[in-house]
Amino acid sequence: MPHSFRTRLLALLALLLLPALPAMAATPLACGTYQAVDGGARFIVESTHQAVRIYDGQPPTRYLIRQQGQTLHAADLSNGFSADYTLSADGKRIGGLLGDYVLERTARCNASPAAPANSCRADIDGCMDSAYSATPVQLKQWCQEDLPFACERLLSSYVEQARTGQPSNLPEPDLAEPAVCREGTPAFDEAACRAAAREALGLALAKAMAGTLAGGPAPALPAVQLDEVLQLCQRHPDAGFCGKVADAHLDAGRYPGAREALQQACAAGGEERTCQRAQALAALDVADLAAVAATALPCGDYAASTGLMDALSFADQGLVSMSGNSVLRARLEGGAVRIRHDKGGDFVLQPLASGQLLGVDEWNRYALYQRTGGTTHCSAPVAYAETPLQQDCPAGTDTQACCAAGKLQGCNTLGHRKALAGDWAGAAPYYQTLCRAGVRAGCENLRSVYEHTGDEDIPGKLLALCKQDGTGRHVACDLYETTDWAMLGMGARLMQAVEPAAADDAPAQAGNRTSHRK
Repeated sequence: MPHSFRTRLLALLALLLLPALPAMAATPLACGTYQAVDGGARFIVESTHQAVRIYDGQPPTRYLIRQQGQTLHAADLSNGFSADYTLSADGKRIGGLLGDYVLERTARCNASPAAPANSCRADIDGCMDSAYSATPVQLKQWCQEDLPFACERLLSSYVEQARTGQPSNLPEPDLAEPAVCREGTPAFDEAACRAAAREALGLALAKAMAGTLAGGPAPALPAVQLDEVLQLCQRHPDAGFCGKVADAHLDAGRYPGAREALQQACAAGGEERTCQRAQALAALDVADLAAVAATALPCGDYAASTGLMDALSFADQGLVSMSGNSVLRARLEGGAVRIRHDKGGDFVLQPLASGQLLGVDEWNRYALYQRTGGTTHCSAPVAYAETPLQQDCPAGTDTQACCAAGKLQGCNTLGHRKALAGDWAGAAPYYQTLCRAGVRAGCENLRSVYEHTGDEDIPGKLLALCKQDGTGRHVACDLYETTDWAMLGMGARLMQAVEPAAADDAPAQAGNRTSHRK
């Protein structure tokens, strides 16, 4: 084909196709409010580069947006990730991970200045991808660009630094392949291999959850870091970031800073609970918010407008009645009032100079308990004799031999193996050995056996251990007196009634495996 003819043909083809091009181009995204098809969320496009998602009861989420044809690229500045959404040809509908949104009303676009060169905003996707490897200096610089995800990452990096080097009282799980798991060798034993795997898994999970279930606060950050993140919260307020700054100040015992950050979080669109917490503390001045070391347990009735427990009644021997008639035991520790609950941790109340009690645990954070009356004289709490669980049977040793030799860690491991396998009745003798020795965890695990089996002998065993001691200070006495056995028994019976029905509804497993559960 001659070159000139080919050129003319291509030109003619281009002319024929030209009328169709405008139909292929997407209409620019209109500024205004897009309403969710399902639910009450709104996606508000403020400018060609900025949008915000609003859902009642949740903090607003800000986005940096970029339209490319019929694709809307949205970078979530609060949570630090990006996603693409599809625009309809007329620009009136947005669909994707956000849900489906339809243009409800248009509005004039705000001014949208270009991001400065070399800023985080100029390369928002690359910046988000590198947030977890960025230095604190970089993160602070990005935070100052009003990027909440960078502010939160800066704070979490400080928390990680504080946690580094904290000793653990749990041994490292042995993750090397045991000899009993090596197929084709004389030592291979499938049952023993499963048991070893359960032990390693249980220990790994225990280590992973230790910080969460320990009942104590997160490590306190240095004052210079706390001051820095509070200033960033004040200058670049964001509901999520300022809420985390408040928690960091609360964990460090810096209650005025916690209140200030809560107020900033509320003003930045924080959820209702955040604003309620801020309001509860608003009436106290700095002097009132000073922590006071407790020298005696409270006595009488206390109430709070927020928190898991709205009413507490302190009585003789440290017994505490909660709303719902649950009875727990309080004690003094580190100048605070600690109320041990049945999930392996404590509710923690810090006395203030105002005479009130401030909740500082995960369940009652910022709850302000005010005395409302009740008894004025309570007898002193009982100091229970507790034996620490020694780490005297390292991973890799014969746990059965350890337990037989009186090493309680071995007995504890054997009990956990049985419990992890669903054999709670088989776990009971091992937990009872620990409980008899005065290890609180053993008594608590024995109570868990009752919770799962409904074995009516369990409460009697704890009571017998209490009476055998003769002093009333054995930890079994505390567990027996503060456990709602009727409620636990009802839960166990309900569980036993539901399990057979669930088993009948479950699909048959490959190979028609036989259950070994008794």
